[in-house]
Amino acid sequence: MKNDTTYNAGGQLREGFAPVTDVRACPGATHPLVRTHPETRRNELYLGRRRNAYIHGLEVAESEALLDTLWAHATQDFLAWRHQWRVGDVVIWDNRCVMHHRDPFDPGGRRIMHRAQARDEQRPARDLAAEPAPHPRGQRFLAARLSR
Repeated sequence: MKNDTTYNAGGQLREGFAPVTDVRACPGATHPLVRTHPETRRNELYLGRRRNAYIHGLEVAESEALLDTLWAHATQDFLAWRHQWRVGDVVIWDNRCVMHHRDPFDPGGRRIMHRAQARDEQRPARDLAAEPAPHPRGQRFLAARLSR
C-alpha cells in the first residue's frame, strides 16, 4: 500500500507539491496493508491516511473499493474509544495497532499536549526502494475479494 505525501493531515497541498492526478504515481511511502504486531503476533491493518492511498497491483477502482471497505470496517463505532477529558488525564496508546483522531475542541480553552515516543528496537538495514513482502493473510483476503 502507498500513502500519498502530497497533502498534509488537514488535506492541504504541501508546499512544493503539485496536486495528484494519478494515485498510482503519487509520492509517498509504501508499506504492507496487513502486518504482524511484534509483541502480540496478532495481525493488524496498517491503513495510514485515506486520501490518495493506493494498493499496489490493483486497478485504481479496485483499490478504492477495497480501501473503502477496510476503512468502513476499521472505523465502526464499536471499535472506537471516545475519551471524555478531565483535568489531569493522560492517554497512552500503541501507535502500531490503532488509528487515532481527535474531535474538535474549544479553541478558547486551555490545552496542553505533550508527546512521548518510545524508540523501537534497532531494525536491520533494508533496501527502502524494495517492495515489502506481502502478508500471507492479506494476500488470501485480496485473492478472495478479487475472485468474486
